[in-house]
Amino acid sequence: MSKQKEAHFMTQLGVMTLARLLINTGLRMVYPFAPAFARGLGVPVAEVYRLVALRSFAGLLSPLFGPLSERYGRKPVMLGSMALFAAGCLVVAIWPTYWVLGATLSIIALSKVIYDPAMQSYVGERVPYASRGRVLSLTELSWAGALLIGAPAVSLAITRQGWRASFFWLAIAGMIAVVILWRFLPRTFAPTPYGATLRAAAGVIKQHRVIWAAMAYVTLSMAANETLLIVFGDWMESAFGLSLVALGFSAGVIGGAEVIGELAAGVSVDRFGKRPVIITTGALSVLANFLLPFSGVSLPLVLAAYFVVFLLFEITVVGGVPLLTEIVPAARAVVMSTVLAAAALGRAGGAWLGATLFVKMGYVGNGVAAAVLMGTAVVILALWVREYKTIEIAESTTV
Repeated sequence: MSKQKEAHFMTQLGVMTLARLLINTGLRMVYPFAPAFARGLGVPVAEVYRLVALRSFAGLLSPLFGPLSERYGRKPVMLGSMALFAAGCLVVAIWPTYWVLGATLSIIALSKVIYDPAMQSYVGERVPYASRGRVLSLTELSWAGALLIGAPAVSLAITRQGWRASFFWLAIAGMIAVVILWRFLPRTFAPTPYGATLRAAAGVIKQHRVIWAAMAYVTLSMAANETLLIVFGDWMESAFGLSLVALGFSAGVIGGAEVIGELAAGVSVDRFGKRPVIITTGALSVLANFLLPFSGVSLPLVLAAYFVVFLLFEITVVGGVPLLTEIVPAARAVVMSTVLAAAALGRAGGAWLGATLFVKMGYVGNGVAAAVLMGTAVVILALWVREYKTIEIAESTTV
């Protein structure tokens, strides 16, 4: 790739990452600001948690939407998903009711499972495999950026203009992103409209038990993290009386931990091995999850504890992605779309469990449950999730 083409591609990568940052902000802002949304709607905060649990089920549709960009091209699908995101945010800004908020949260989750595969495929077609992990890790910074950058911006909007303003400005930004993506991305078509059918995908999953193990590992680890994160804003607000602005910036601590975790995963897993690194950080996560609720004696200590929890979790998750792409190399698309659905299931279960435990047992119950879930996930990972191994038989030839 020439320097001019490389510079042009990096501009495209930046545009796609910023668009993804908007979607991730819409997805993640509910955690620190659930109490503010609940007050604006005049409902108990537990009702907002129920909407978060329901929206997670949109991720279960990922295997259905994965082939879209193969049939219609990467650019049209990215544009369509961003337009869907903007429309969903605008709806609740205009009609601020409880069930409309639920619909908006689900639309945001749906736009993500449509946008991400198209974006990742676009990058995969243009970046050699040897450099692809590094480039894709740059796009993953948009996940951490949702809390590091998006959450403080949302807190300012809510403080000055009310909770609906957060969705209004995301809708405007989403519309601008559609225009910029249309301007900078070339029109691309997939080589053929052919894609794996649902029946064929089901056959692959049935044949390879390692996929079931991977699904269990992802479901449990995501449930563990969601059990802690779902009541983050409620716990911080009730324990320390934080303002909305302070909540936004405290959520940025989690975003900072995720940035460092993503970069650390990129360096460590290739050097020390995927499984050894993520098994180690996963095991440490069990201890960190358990101890987190007991750090609430002071705000600096609890923020430090959250930093450690999400640093370890991010290394485990991001470091595990290359491992999961190699458990069945011949069916990577099937594996990754299935894993994405498993992650959504884990998030949904964790949201329900976390909200329930917080009401009945306090945050200590959340920490214990998160530790048990993560511990079970690490055991499954260590015993049954491994790279696919082939036995190569050397053949001698005579000339």
